[in-house]
Amino acid sequence: MAPTNAAGPAAPDLTTPARAEADELRRRIDAGEWVVDLRNRTAFAAGHARGTLNFGLDGGFATYLGWLIPWGTPITLLGESADDVAQAQRELVRIGIDRPAAHATGRPEDWSTETPATFPTATFADLAQVRHHRDVLILDVRRADEHESAAIDGAVNVPLHELWGRLDEVPAGEVWVHCAGGYRASVAASMLDAHGRAPVAIDDTFDNAEAVGLHLVGPDADPADKTDDSSDDAGA
Repeated sequence: MAPTNAAGPAAPDLTTPARAEADELRRRIDAGEWVVDLRNRTAFAAGHARGTLNFGLDGGFATYLGWLIPWGTPITLLGESADDVAQAQRELVRIGIDRPAAHATGRPEDWSTETPATFPTATFADLAQVRHHRDVLILDVRRADEHESAAIDGAVNVPLHELWGRLDEVPAGEVWVHCAGGYRASVAASMLDAHGRAPVAIDDTFDNAEAVGLHLVGPDADPADKTDDSSDDAGA
């Protein structure tokens, strides 16, 4: 590695990757590659190509994608426009992901021959109401230190950076997934959805959990993480 490091990086190749049609996108997903939908989490939940993963450009896109993807996994980028794909390329090349395998632009209907997949979104108030009527699994994908500081009583903690390798450990049943501000929950929900589960993504700030009557446990009486995790430092 020493000669390579001394030589420094080559000039980045930011030319547009090859375009992938719906049949190729399906082949890539079925082969275990990451096909990443760059739209915001609300749009993704409302409709997406089955098996795609949601890392919205409106949040910590490069931070979370670079942290979570198994190194060397081919990436295909799905954006509403060519500008979205170009922005994603620029962000990825800064973290050493130099060349996406392919791209596509448009809408979910353009990316799959199947009816777009969906999953519901909710608030912590919705969760509190549901728990009056039935048992549901609460999956907390915040870091372990966040969970230990303050957590919803009974929630299962699988930190987002561990979830891809632990999907089979998520207990069966109806799963409501949350983080601190919504971004990580959407990433996690897309992983669960791609794995054949039916998640509910809580798009809400954790500050509201206690306020709506959800019982918290942990040394902090109030939620410890009061920031929107779309800008979290993944290494923190």
